[in-house]
Amino acid sequence: MEGNRDEAVKCLNIAVKALDDGEKDKAIKFLRKAEKLYSTEKAKVLLERLLKNNASPGNTTPHCRKSSTGVDPKSSFQQEAENQDSTASFVQKGFTKEQAEGVQRIKQCKDFYEVLNVRKDASEEDFKKAYKQLALKFHPDKNHAPGATDAFKKIGNAYAVLSNPEKKRQYDFSGEGEPSRGFDFYRGFESDMKPEDGGFSMYIQLIPIVVLVLVSILSQLLVSTPPYSLFSRPSSGHTVKRQTENLHVDYFVTADFNSEYTHSALLKIEKSVEDDYVSNVRNNCWKERQTQTDLLYAAKVYRDQRLQKKAELMTKTNCKELDRLNLLFRGG
Repeated sequence: MEGNRDEAVKCLNIAVKALDDGEKDKAIKFLRKAEKLYSTEKAKVLLERLLKNNASPGNTTPHCRKSSTGVDPKSSFQQEAENQDSTASFVQKGFTKEQAEGVQRIKQCKDFYEVLNVRKDASEEDFKKAYKQLALKFHPDKNHAPGATDAFKKIGNAYAVLSNPEKKRQYDFSGEGEPSRGFDFYRGFESDMKPEDGGFSMYIQLIPIVVLVLVSILSQLLVSTPPYSLFSRPSSGHTVKRQTENLHVDYFVTADFNSEYTHSALLKIEKSVEDDYVSNVRNNCWKERQTQTDLLYAAKVYRDQRLQKKAELMTKTNCKELDRLNLLFRGG
């Protein structure tokens, strides 16, 4: 059902345009299609109002006929849309062809380097510059193309990994996070096998399992434990609480952290901690704002004071924290 969301948005956009052109039947058709693909409050409310207007008596004025004053008469839906502020939120925000193509490009990327469009040997500054450009281009507040939110998250994940030296090293080693095609161990064996080779056949079939077990063991031996965690993790030994000197961000390390990381190494670790923390706070703040917007929209549609009050009383903890961090960045 989730995969049909983009198609449902397209149908809703077509329906809104049809309404502007006075084609009610076409609008109803595409609103119904949008509801079948992925049900939303916007499509549902628009469809209900259109069906209600069609059922009302005396609503037979042609779209192009003018009244005695020389002004095009408006349908009851159009008049209501002008009189109610909430109706403006029904119209989907537009997007350009370039934005839609950009979203598709991000979706088709096979690894994080391709997402940020950088080389593997790019510098930390290159990663940051690429991320800032893409984040501005694909932020959901500016890019309303279908799938822009998922593309924005993918860009954020790519930067979170590649900007962190430890995570980047692990990613370069294992490529974890992106699907890859495994080697077909059985290719070339089938045509050479004979019924009397039963024992050898069983041995051949066990080879992939043995290889996978060995690779798993080697991976665990080669990949070291991350030096820090933003949360206490007793299972990995991250139980000692510390705080960064710059933004005062809490993080957790292992017992032998102080002996391994000093001076410049410690500064790099704390910078990585703060980058991860700011990224998490920024994403969570965006989610809080989206939740509040959805509640306000539902409150207007259903005229529900309880939802209105709930939206107004939202604390938005992560957004407040983001404001605090912005002040620190500016030297406040």
